Amino acid sequence: MKTRPVIFVITAMLGTSHCIGQSNVVYYGTNSNALNVVFVDTNLSKKVQSAIVTDLRICLLEWGKKSELRLRDNEGFAGYFRVGTRCPHYPESIDFPKNIVSNGTAGVALQISKELSDAYTNAFAFAAANAKAFAAANAFVTFVSSTNFHNVTASQISDYILYNKAPPALYELAFSDITNSLRKQTYYLPSVLGFAHAPKGPAEVNLWMQIPSSYPVPSTDRKSWNAFPAIWHDGKWKFCIWEENPRYNLP
Repeated sequence: MKTRPVIFVITAMLGTSHCIGQSNVVYYGTNSNALNVVFVDTNLSKKVQSAIVTDLRICLLEWGKKSELRLRDNEGFAGYFRVGTRCPHYPESIDFPKNIVSNGTAGVALQISKELSDAYTNAFAFAAANAKAFAAANAFVTFVSSTNFHNVTASQISDYILYNKAPPALYELAFSDITNSLRKQTYYLPSVLGFAHAPKGPAEVNLWMQIPSSYPVPSTDRKSWNAFPAIWHDGKWKFCIWEENPRYNLP
């Protein structure tokens, strides 16, 4: 299958729903309510705006099921967008947008700050420079989220997980514990912002991916959200436990 930089993939995803001239829209809440999106940086091209909106939609598709609008005067804004938990798609250094502004006859809209759109623009360039790994990311997450992952054998498990302190035999000995632990969670497609280079790992420079994940909270209808790190290693993505980082967070 031919691979393409993620910016083109993201833009293509919008082809049927966002033509030039149409408003950018995201969907939130259990009823998939529509919410317009506006950008502080008015110099952004329609293509980049659409790519950012697509990524916002990826974040809200499941994580945003409990989100809601709170419309009232709030520090000069028309309200704020309440999600409740930190966005598992984003790195810790970036907050999901929350400011709601008046949008003329269209009502209200979610405002994207220039800082956030700049972060996205940089991430799209980063994706284009690492096209092969980015093209493989969604396929990896889709596979580990499916029942096909249950068919992975003990001799194959090292193709899907990297633990820097484990000798080859340990992967097979600990196969049941590893797979049972990984299968307890549900995984979701990553944000383009959830990738970073870091020295931590087997090479001088390593590419890491933050995979959003959730698991149900017992006796409630809520989900607990987190992110599981994966590393691009030997030409493929692998869940990664790197002992130098006991919390297992993305660098």
